[in-house]
Amino acid sequence: MEIEKRVDNISEKTAALIGNDFIDLTSEKFISEEQDENIVFKNVLNNNETFNEAFSINIFDTERSEILNTEFEYEDNLKTALLFYCVKQEIPFSTVLSFKTTMNIVSKEEKSIDKAFRNFNQDDIISFAKRQIEQGSSVYTANNRIYLLARLTKGLHEFAGEYLPESKQVYDETFINIFLNATKNYATQEYGNTALTNGEVPFVTIDDIHEIMNRMSASIGAIVILIFRGLREDKYHKEISTLKVGDIKGNTIQTNDDMPRTITLAEDEAKYISRLCKGVSEDDYVFRNESPKISEEDRRKPLKTWALLNKRMRQVDEVLGKKPTYNMIRKSGEVYSIAKQLNGNTDKVEIIRAIDQCFRQYGVIPSDSEYIMKYKGNSGIAKRRRQLTKLYQKYTEYVTV
Repeated sequence: MEIEKRVDNISEKTAALIGNDFIDLTSEKFISEEQDENIVFKNVLNNNETFNEAFSINIFDTERSEILNTEFEYEDNLKTALLFYCVKQEIPFSTVLSFKTTMNIVSKEEKSIDKAFRNFNQDDIISFAKRQIEQGSSVYTANNRIYLLARLTKGLHEFAGEYLPESKQVYDETFINIFLNATKNYATQEYGNTALTNGEVPFVTIDDIHEIMNRMSASIGAIVILIFRGLREDKYHKEISTLKVGDIKGNTIQTNDDMPRTITLAEDEAKYISRLCKGVSEDDYVFRNESPKISEEDRRKPLKTWALLNKRMRQVDEVLGKKPTYNMIRKSGEVYSIAKQLNGNTDKVEIIRAIDQCFRQYGVIPSDSEYIMKYKGNSGIAKRRRQLTKLYQKYTEYVTV
């Protein structure tokens, strides 16, 4: 933790601060002593106006040589101290980054109504969620931010209890319960009883894809993206594990198995996946076992499906706050591709045409197959079309594309 002065007349300010022998803050310094750390935390938790006027605190990431926090628009020092407390509790770094992003967003709401998020009532919370959706976030993302604020409120309660027990009642657990109840009730209130508890939406959204790219290495996140965009990896199809560097051309992927087709990626997705293709030949697999313990011969073999879908892909759970399955990711990609084609069009014929194009990209039917409406009503393809139509309708209740 790093502390720096905001004003020059420090000596005049320190008299009003907690601690008989306040830290020597005549210049910027790192806080390394536990005693000094405790004094800073007590002043922050007391929301000491003098301290906040005189000093600002930062979290310095020594591994990356950068400041971890941002300047929050509301209760800057308190939010920064809470982040530091989360780091000290060994909360996963990816979660700490999510906390930082969420507090940065809610700061604007706090400033506009002049109320700290820990004091939000249920109407404030729902108003915050609605504003996020109006600004382009999915329902899942808005609800997930509420859930993260609930965790932060709980963390603030524990933080205060540890460093300033006499103020613990200020961060009463009733606020935590309000957050949790709002999280559960908001989606149900707005979108019907099909909404899941805890604000969870049963889809992987394009926001989730962007979150993965921002916070996960490509060797993990690219698996989710490829499933989302239509590549198959199961007992009978090995399109991801056998994908070679040469199969990727710009933002397109060419598959060459029983369903040869061209799959198109978004530009940022293609750049992200291209990280795995640097310094290797076109005949190398995109996903490789780089362990020094295996032989060169084994290194050239494709990874097993379980290694991709279980060992690697499970690492995205913490980032997304849910455990997406292979089928969940694939179905999410299908309905997203349909939604992008339709762009709000609700005409039934256009929906069927969008599903037809989706089936070709996702290897459900051959790319040169006849139109899906020509498949008999009792065929497997017709059944899947009807199922996907219903799933798309459900998807539009939750997600803004």
